[in-house]
Amino acid sequence: MVERVPQLDRDRLSVLIALILLTSVLFRFIEVPEAVWEPRVLGSPLEIRITGVWLLVIMVSVLVVMGTRYVLYAHPAVPDRLPRPLYLSWVLPGLLAGMAAYLIERAPTEGVWAGGLILTALVIGLAVSAEFGALSTDDPGYASSRLALNVLAYLLAFAFFYFIYGSRSRSLITATGVTVVTVLVALDLLSVADVGVARVALYAGVVGLLVGEATWALNYWRLSNWAGSLSLLVVFYLAAGIAHQYLLEQLSIRVLFEFGLIAAAALVAILVFVP
Repeated sequence: MVERVPQLDRDRLSVLIALILLTSVLFRFIEVPEAVWEPRVLGSPLEIRITGVWLLVIMVSVLVVMGTRYVLYAHPAVPDRLPRPLYLSWVLPGLLAGMAAYLIERAPTEGVWAGGLILTALVIGLAVSAEFGALSTDDPGYASSRLALNVLAYLLAFAFFYFIYGSRSRSLITATGVTVVTVLVALDLLSVADVGVARVALYAGVVGLLVGEATWALNYWRLSNWAGSLSLLVVFYLAAGIAHQYLLEQLSIRVLFEFGLIAAAALVAILVFVP
């Protein structure tokens, strides 16, 4: 008997895409008042501005997380035959939606905004489809879907590092933001190892703290946005790669040497060639 290949419910995915487009269009034509919050942190004032862009980012991210859950629940392996908890498959689509919403709101013209909105819908649709294909290791498209999601994870990490580091805000803000993003992305990358979620969360937290500390240190070094964000990406790649190999019980001196050599070469290239 031939096992039936799970099919993505395109009707559910269409509902998700329609909600994203509708929300983005509404926020484009509705002006949301700006709110300012000025708490005192560590004895000094900290200004936090809540704008319409940030409300859109939050709303679109929440919609995509909920919509991804809705789409993935149509998979026959849900919820009893999954290699990892379903909620971990919501992380990358949610982060992607937030970054996409932030970018399209920065569009200089209406034409660019419309094109970015269409591209956003397409990319989010592909990401959710990849998450569906990577739900079960028994699915025929698991390997290619997981590879695509790994690439997406590192691209998203770099994009967030670029904008957070480039904001030139206080280290309390940039290091915290980078730490949170790193932990979320690391959760997705490390959870493919066949270990418990608590252990994955522990190592993802360690990776996040390492990259956050690196952000704090880089803030004292006058690097360009590209050089700084690429350096953070190298640190993230090194920490996450070593943690992943350890969770797979494949960590050795040779693996450490390979990761160290690649990271050192990348950092040298960044310092020499990136302005």
